[in-house]
Amino acid sequence: MTLFSAIAKTLRQMSTAAMLRPLLLGLVVTALCIVAMGATVGAGVAWLVSGVSIPFVGEIGGAADDALGWLAGVGSVIAMAFAFTPAAAAAIGFFIDPVAEAVEARNYPALGPAKGRSFATEVGMGLRYAGLAILLNIPMLPFYFLFPPLPAVVNGWLLGRASFDMAALRRETPARTKALRRSVWFRMVLGGVLLAVLTMVPFLNLIAPVFGLALMTHLYHGARLKGERL
Repeated sequence: MTLFSAIAKTLRQMSTAAMLRPLLLGLVVTALCIVAMGATVGAGVAWLVSGVSIPFVGEIGGAADDALGWLAGVGSVIAMAFAFTPAAAAAIGFFIDPVAEAVEARNYPALGPAKGRSFATEVGMGLRYAGLAILLNIPMLPFYFLFPPLPAVVNGWLLGRASFDMAALRRETPARTKALRRSVWFRMVLGGVLLAVLTMVPFLNLIAPVFGLALMTHLYHGARLKGERL
């Protein structure tokens, strides 16, 4: 299955009744994750630059203190922007099953129910990917300012892999998931880049995780069906 075919199928289903519940759930969960991640990271930035003191001098005051306050504000805004990626990664664990089930019922009805995993396992995977997103993005921040397309590539790989793995592991073993991921690696990354771009667009970032999961569910089944024919 080509990436364009997967995108077209996903877009056609986004407005259907079957996708309404996971879409609404995704809106609420993603919004909460964005607020939580942004507030946490922003508070951390503000704390780092507040109450700065110099040995034998004490806390900085006056214009320097005002500058640090301004820096904290700007840092908090930047932190909120970069919080969208870990927020999206965290959110997918909450609604992978409703999204994948809606996609499979419409496009792959012969499969039957997936074995699935516990809700706690799904959420735990999402939180682990969120942590990985934070660890990847923090050291890359200076390079992002030098090369603006870099965040979409880094976060595209991360979000693409997270969404693909979450969709595939409902039915496959980790080893089989890894093999299938390799077979569609380039398409997965390109789809992830699209998803990363959507996470930076206001309002669209709220539905980006649902869109990404549906898209990667199609890519997973495309790889699975191709493997079965070989």
